[in-house]
Amino acid sequence: MKYHRQLQNTNSPKKIDRMLKHLREALQPALLDIAATNPDGSPKPSRPYTAFFKDRANIPFVREILTDITTGLSLFPGQGYEGTVDGSPVIYSITKPGKVHANLNGKMWDLWDYYLAKPKATAVYLKNTPYIFLFPYFWEAVPPNIYGDVPPAPVGDAPASNCLTVNAVLNKFSLNDGLHWGGNLIQWRMWLLMEELAHHYLDGKKNKSNDVQNANLLFRLSVKDSLETVQAYMYYAASIYGQCKDFPTHNRGHEFLETDASSDQPAADETAGPRDPVVLNATDVQFLPTGPE
Repeated sequence: MKYHRQLQNTNSPKKIDRMLKHLREALQPALLDIAATNPDGSPKPSRPYTAFFKDRANIPFVREILTDITTGLSLFPGQGYEGTVDGSPVIYSITKPGKVHANLNGKMWDLWDYYLAKPKATAVYLKNTPYIFLFPYFWEAVPPNIYGDVPPAPVGDAPASNCLTVNAVLNKFSLNDGLHWGGNLIQWRMWLLMEELAHHYLDGKKNKSNDVQNANLLFRLSVKDSLETVQAYMYYAASIYGQCKDFPTHNRGHEFLETDASSDQPAADETAGPRDPVVLNATDVQFLPTGPE
């Protein structure tokens, strides 16, 4: 991975390096899964792929986004962004005020003030820049908001302990994890880092990225919205990594393909996740007083 990390405390670099290493390894099974073919050479989408992306026609794009995340592809080569020679993503941990300012809606903000206004924000991606900023809550949060750095791996053929289950009668995820939206599958720092990177690459290639954290709402998204929603990539990759077995099916017609990411409202037992929005439109990013540390 060609990521640059600019971090302000001595423990963070090793943790970020470990998470990036694990993320690259965790995405390999998904890349193998999405490459599967039938005997005639046609794509053979798996149950997790079908649950979260629906249409096999989108396999090349999903593979492209996952590959970009594993390699740290540069979207801003030669554009002179501070902290990155080649324009590949910069992961910067903010732990105190006065370090990073950015122009948000015509006003210069200290991003620390943004954190103080939204103390449960784990991270923020600045759209149309290579910058991803981690806030103290990313490191400090404990269950149920964040379960740890790296999710549990499966043991042999047994699925990982945090896999989601399905209510077969209702044909939907049970979401009996205490959070009621499926967070026990993806609420790990490694996947949260992937979330910001997915925003980065989806915005870079489609100029759009949605957030739909609830697994059942995600399952019901339209094909187009699924492709533009970062959690589809997270749930898919996490399901493959954990060798998860249970998924709803789309065999009841179009009723599960008509939810719009911008208008759907969760039912009372399908609340969205606890995190604040993680994408900001910003210009004129300034590292103070002397640049990234």
